[in-house]
Amino acid sequence: DADVYPIFGERSTEMSNTYLTPDKDRRISTCESQAEPFDAGDIPDGVDADIYHVAGLIYGDYTDAFLDDVAARPGKLALDVQCMLRRRNPDGSLYFEDWTDKLRRLPQIDLLKTDAAEAEILTGQDDRRTAAKMLFDWGAKEIMITHNDEVLIFDGTDFTTCPIVSRSLAGRTGRGDTTFGAYINERLTHSVPEALLTATAAVSLKMEKPGKFTATRDELDEYIALMYGSDPLSRVSVSDGR
Repeated sequence: DADVYPIFGERSTEMSNTYLTPDKDRRISTCESQAEPFDAGDIPDGVDADIYHVAGLIYGDYTDAFLDDVAARPGKLALDVQCMLRRRNPDGSLYFEDWTDKLRRLPQIDLLKTDAAEAEILTGQDDRRTAAKMLFDWGAKEIMITHNDEVLIFDGTDFTTCPIVSRSLAGRTGRGDTTFGAYINERLTHSVPEALLTATAAVSLKMEKPGKFTATRDELDEYIALMYGSDPLSRVSVSDGR
């Protein structure tokens, strides 16, 4: 169960995706309307979270004052960098631009999520491990980089990877949100390899059909046993990143 605190505005964010390739990694996204940004004071009084998950869609979804407020709270800050790179043209078309404030903001971030293309925009590096090291050196404490065949975590010491095993890509939309959301939840009580296995399995199962992830924990455990074998943690690779 979740406590939901709605914040009402004059407009909503409306997105559409047109996929260009069978693997659904190339797409054209448009934004017909963008909601007003979250601002300082929008988090209700009395909310005390272990993790604050900032997962917007477009640059401008959050004000600087909101980010400062969240960063100053006792809980960890988890941020999906998409909302700092993806920008909207007046006609609704979208484009990506480097995050000019990254060197100031990255030290505030405990858990950072980016996909391979976004990591290259941020760092200029197409090698995911090199990019992850740069993001760590710039201040982010634990970095996730998603790719179409695996998910990588770098915590400043080790590279940890786990393969994506989906039998279908029908539910490709929402891949990153599912992976990161599952990971940061599991990291509250589990190690990096354990959390990564659960998150990668969750997104593999989610992508097999359109829509949000709806599986129960028992169903996810059954999927892990089916797709990752009797010793699923053996499918998680850990290597020295120092």
